[in-house]
Amino acid sequence: MKPWLLWLLTGLAFVPIQAKPTPQPLIFDTDMDSDVDDVAALCQLHAMADAGEIDLLGVAISGRQEWSAPCVDAINTFYGRPDLPIALVSGTRGIHQPSRFARQIAEAFPQDYQQKHAKFHAVELYRSLLSKAADKSVIIVSVGDMTNLAALLSSPADGISPLTGKDLISAKVKNYTCMGSRYPADEDPGKGRWGNFRTDPVSTKEVTQSWPTLITFTGGGKFAESMAIGKKITELDPAVWPVSLGYRSYFGKQWQGKTRHTADSIAVLVAVRGVEPHFKLETEGFNIIDDVGRNRWVKEPNQPNHQYTSALNNPREASKLAALMEELAMQTPKNGLPMP
Repeated sequence: MKPWLLWLLTGLAFVPIQAKPTPQPLIFDTDMDSDVDDVAALCQLHAMADAGEIDLLGVAISGRQEWSAPCVDAINTFYGRPDLPIALVSGTRGIHQPSRFARQIAEAFPQDYQQKHAKFHAVELYRSLLSKAADKSVIIVSVGDMTNLAALLSSPADGISPLTGKDLISAKVKNYTCMGSRYPADEDPGKGRWGNFRTDPVSTKEVTQSWPTLITFTGGGKFAESMAIGKKITELDPAVWPVSLGYRSYFGKQWQGKTRHTADSIAVLVAVRGVEPHFKLETEGFNIIDDVGRNRWVKEPNQPNHQYTSALNNPREASKLAALMEELAMQTPKNGLPMP
């Protein structure tokens, strides 16, 4: 063997093999009803699962719109995950909101939620998934009402786990990313039930006050509007792509060129990839919620498990991040587009 070849082979023997990162287990909690950014957020999670970034364990529905679960099932099926667990809202709380897109997606694309999909309520699904998970491993991201998470927090020990809900969360959840609301404060004086905090303010207060792990709140409003998407999504064939049908249905007949904020997409991006290097993080203080569901960030006393982002480190990157989120929502499924 030539000396130079022996040297090369000997050197290669000492090159460490880079292990592929283990996908992060993640549970997605969504209302999937009033605003179409939930559709993009779920599509983005499937793209991240296809890339090996996450292990999407299940989806919990936080509202009472009857077409939300079938819509979720249709999107899951499109991405090759037809049996992904889907859970309905738990408890007596939770509200019904209309949807411009959920039924349209559910009826246009293959799904079997009504016929034969396994039925769960959110607390049952959460407790089952968390009990089987490694300690401090699961990411939860919510982009809807906090109804299910409040119900999980107050759940007692049962046949699924000997731990109470709060203890189960403490043991199994790595962190929680919550989309909501405006920062540093929601200053709307009205009592309208909009957004993710005002729809079920009792649950919002319970979760923000008692959640035992790190919570990263992500803001909406002008922050999310600065990274709006939808123009490219609606150019896709709506007979092939559920995300396109969702956005076109939401926008209506005059869908050309329209965009929508990315509040839910930002939460997904932060939950999976973290705040660095794009998002400015506020760690001092805590989120206080009033009886209407209005939030206000106060600096003192500091609550170490509360933090939020509602700004970019460099606002000029808004268009770049919008393009990234839109591209993720338009990612072709790992196994290709379903056959017509």
